[in-house]
Amino acid sequence: MAAALALGNVGCQTETKPGGTEPRVRIDAERYRVDLFEDDHALGGEQPLVTVVVFTDYACPPCGRTWQVMDHLVEDYGADLRVVYRAYTVPGFGRGEQAAEAAYAAGAQGKFWDMHRRLFAQGGQFDRPTLRALAEELGLDVPRFLDDIDTGSHSGQRVRHRRQAKALGVTGLPASFVNGLYLPGYADEAAWHGVIDEEIRRARGLLAQGTPRAQVYEAFMKSASTKQVGSAPGEQALREELAAKPNVSATPKRLTPPDPSKRYSVRVGDALAAGAEDAPVEIVMFFDFRCPFCRRAWQQELGVLVRSQPEGIRLGVRQLPLEIHPEARGAALAGLAAARQGRFWGMFDALVEHEGPLGRSDFMAYAKALELDLERFGSDLDDPGLAEQLAADVALADRAGVTGTPGFFINGRYISGFNPGALSRMIEEEQAVAQERIDSGIPRHQVVDAILQDAAPLPGGGSPQPANGIPSPADGLPPAGGAP
Repeated sequence: MAAALALGNVGCQTETKPGGTEPRVRIDAERYRVDLFEDDHALGGEQPLVTVVVFTDYACPPCGRTWQVMDHLVEDYGADLRVVYRAYTVPGFGRGEQAAEAAYAAGAQGKFWDMHRRLFAQGGQFDRPTLRALAEELGLDVPRFLDDIDTGSHSGQRVRHRRQAKALGVTGLPASFVNGLYLPGYADEAAWHGVIDEEIRRARGLLAQGTPRAQVYEAFMKSASTKQVGSAPGEQALREELAAKPNVSATPKRLTPPDPSKRYSVRVGDALAAGAEDAPVEIVMFFDFRCPFCRRAWQQELGVLVRSQPEGIRLGVRQLPLEIHPEARGAALAGLAAARQGRFWGMFDALVEHEGPLGRSDFMAYAKALELDLERFGSDLDDPGLAEQLAADVALADRAGVTGTPGFFINGRYISGFNPGALSRMIEEEQAVAQERIDSGIPRHQVVDAILQDAAPLPGGGSPQPANGIPSPADGLPPAGGAP
């Protein structure tokens, strides 16, 4: 039998061992420096002859198949092999980041590999109820596990791994480095045996020259290149496999930002809202509870304006938790869960005012202070329907071209970020435009419709409103300082 495995832009070739038919892989490729970290999760020997570092996304099917092979190889080679986990997600694909942090959170309780294998078995289903069920199945301290995910306790590891992958030039998944040799894509077990056997032969040569076994990997790294690898031959196959799956993008999102000189039909619709329904000025705010600029925009300017003009301004909130703020997704869900009991704005103010780490225990404390039904609130936090509602807001942000927070559409005109005074000025301008329409005889409740009659299509295409159409009841906006 013959085994073949592509190595970077060069390759692996098979040759027959002297006196037999079993293939030996001859490797003529450059080694790349792949540093290890003290907090690495690894299978196999502590002083191995071969170290394999595998960059992985739990939402990537070929990655799952690769790790099945890794388990078999560790069983076959024992102490001679070490396999090291690295997190590297395909941008825009599934919930890989959340799954990776679930693995780290389980690892903090000594169950990394148990969670690792279960995550791959989920087939890309990483919603909160699923992760909670897996934690319960493993006998974890579930509140601690969920808090670790909500607060992003282990996001530093994930980000460090991502940076290493980018520094190496990794573009496709899975991506493996065998003693620094780059092996992109999936390969079968026979091919892996050929590569590892050859690396063991080379490692034994280092031992014969006096290299201590504990320093074999370091010896390979001494002469390793620090430049980037070439484009992965296996990348296109992965993209084709991902493209065949519904609702999956295998390529990074490249959003076209809104043109500030145009108006877009981004309406309050079924968003969590405050203010009169017939207000002549409509504001849609894309908000991240852990974004300092969002908080400043609300506390220093917009919150004051909306509270002081409840008849003239209608504000709708769309959730846009950014990846760089690991705690933001949990906070967004907490706001939506509170809205189901009519206390969105009380929770909103509490979350905006919160200082320091933020997690499930904080959400429950605020829910208690708001006199919510705590059992229902906790159940709603884990409800897939709430996650779908959040996803609909994020999808709307994509269609609208909103790439950061805060983002505001004021009667369809876009403002990105927080620049003190800019919101007030645009609101005043729109109030003047609205008054002209009212003076011309247009009924107050039709003013915004008239202003947006010739609105431009969204930069990202598609409907200007979320696809789920789930109504989100919210209480009225409390006075300043109205949070519990």
